[in-house]
Amino acid sequence: MAIRTVLRLGDPRLRQRAEPLPEHLFGSEALAELIVDLRETMHACQGAGLAAPQIGVPWRVVIAEVQNNPRYP
Repeated sequence: MAIRTVLRLGDPRLRQRAEPLPEHLFGSEALAELIVDLRETMHACQGAGLAAPQIGVPWRVVIAEVQNNPRYP
């Protein structure tokens, strides 16, 4: 879907407590799109994981993937 901007250290949004994912979003297209965006952004940054607050979304959603990562062999 989209590679999002990753917030940098010092951004005040990174210090805010993330909220639980609203129940009505479980299984929704909006959540599926967020997960795709997280994955594409993580891959673009060669990361091993990424949390939604790191892209400015204040929900408790995180992904991790550790296969074939050139940054973390």
